Amino acid sequence: MVRRFLKHFLIFIIVFIAIILVAWKLDRTFWHPYLPNRNDEIRDAVTTTKFTIPKTKEECEAKNGVWRKMGIRPTESCNFKTTDSGKICQDSHQCEGVCLANLSKDQMNSGMRGKLFKTEGKCSEWVVVMWCRAYVSSCWASVVCAD
Repeated sequence: MVRRFLKHFLIFIIVFIAIILVAWKLDRTFWHPYLPNRNDEIRDAVTTTKFTIPKTKEECEAKNGVWRKMGIRPTESCNFKTTDSGKICQDSHQCEGVCLANLSKDQMNSGMRGKLFKTEGKCSEWVVVMWCRAYVSSCWASVVCAD
């Protein structure tokens, strides 16, 4: 009798675990799909320049850079035009500067609240990009504000 009870109890536990796993998979697939937290990944990728930017006007101009006031900073700094501006990209690693998406005003507003968009972009005209822009990383666009 005890043996039969243990056998049924073990079958019940196995079926119960199987049902829980199936329910979890259905929940993750249809109601709460997992989206990786790409916002931090994208922010790190676009705020880190790929090479050292000169700190003085002389160094900047010697390397064919443009010395000017950028963003809200009170001081001037160096920036460089890219040679691949406008090239289609899926990630900033494919560009001299960064990969930017062309989002609508509504999409930009949603992006500022954390929404991601699956899209391609185009390489930026400048190495250092200011203001709120939609940056693309692994075909996901996220709005990042950089001053």
